[in-house]
Amino acid sequence: MTQLRLRAAVAAVFGLSALSASAADIQLFGFLDQGLAYLHEDLNAGMAGPAGQSINAPQNVDEDGYVARAGKKNSFTQGTGNVSTWGMRGAEQLNDDTRVVFHLESGFLADDGTLYGGSVKPFFERESSVGIDSKTWGLIKFGRMPALTTGSGTTGIFNSKVNPFGAGWGNMTGGWKFSGTLANARHDNMIHYISPEMNGLRFHAQYSFKSANDDTEEGTSKTNRWWAVGATLQGERYYLAAAVDCLDAAAKAANPKATYGHDAYKVLVGGHYAFDAFKFYGTVQYMKNMPWIGGYSTKEVASMAFGQTTPQMGFEAWALSTGVDFKAAGGTVKASLGYANAENLNLDRQNKMNRANLGLGYIYPLSKRTSVYTVGGYFWQDADWQKESISANEVIAGLMHRW
Repeated sequence: MTQLRLRAAVAAVFGLSALSASAADIQLFGFLDQGLAYLHEDLNAGMAGPAGQSINAPQNVDEDGYVARAGKKNSFTQGTGNVSTWGMRGAEQLNDDTRVVFHLESGFLADDGTLYGGSVKPFFERESSVGIDSKTWGLIKFGRMPALTTGSGTTGIFNSKVNPFGAGWGNMTGGWKFSGTLANARHDNMIHYISPEMNGLRFHAQYSFKSANDDTEEGTSKTNRWWAVGATLQGERYYLAAAVDCLDAAAKAANPKATYGHDAYKVLVGGHYAFDAFKFYGTVQYMKNMPWIGGYSTKEVASMAFGQTTPQMGFEAWALSTGVDFKAAGGTVKASLGYANAENLNLDRQNKMNRANLGLGYIYPLSKRTSVYTVGGYFWQDADWQKESISANEVIAGLMHRW
């Protein structure tokens, strides 16, 4: 099936390349990231890179209020700080004011060539959208797109402008999602709007009629829907972004333990200011009823009470991140620190948690498109439902190329 989809995509590429240049402006693009990664994990059961705990299989605390431990794990592999991607984008100018735009983007693992997420994810997992862009009225797009409250793609506004590592590299390095949460990074059946720029200010809005590709009925209470609104303000030395989002949860999930007890929402504010010698970043995040916190190695689904089966009440949490980057020895040094304080709403006692993550890295450009890098990350968590604190660390050295 994967080979058939790949052949179809290649055929589409060659078909598009045959179009007249006067009909549309079409570009192929990509990003390759490959290197070597060392990973050490000493985490709760189910918490391990690259996926972390699943909402379909949350841990239940025992009679004493503790979850099981996974034990220590070490690995040395071909690994990356970021997912490799390729895609195509294009536009057709309809008149002086308006053009039609599209964006198709697929993620893959460069070490073996497989699709990111495997067969359970769509071929154009990163983005599949088409829309109309007007200088007067703004941009409106339809399809599968990154959530507004992410650092991804053409629609996420919390990218490397709010943290030197963006949402985060590797399994725990830097960023804001490892102490806070990215939650669902992309949604299907999305409408996305960006207003025209007004002295550096833009407004953003999204709505998904059905968040995931499943058998539920689109646009009804039988499926998860999603919305977000936000704004960005950009100047010569600064960038600010603020947004609120909400997962309007289905009344009942196929897996009872994955049923949301309440709609889950979060608020995220972030930005940077460029001083002469360095750039300073920061984010603040609040979440309520969020089923999990963190991502990859640090992703933990809210543990359930002893004997509890449904519903999932999630976390209430505050998360902060800060960071800097600056030029040194021809390259760029990046550093980031994140912290979160949370309460597990499934538990009446032993329900408080603190976590932190660190990131440090150096990127050296070989050309405008190619860079080498070394990054390291550390994660720590102390929670009432653990007998001892848990931790993990990683070091990645790699090569990045954009085309």
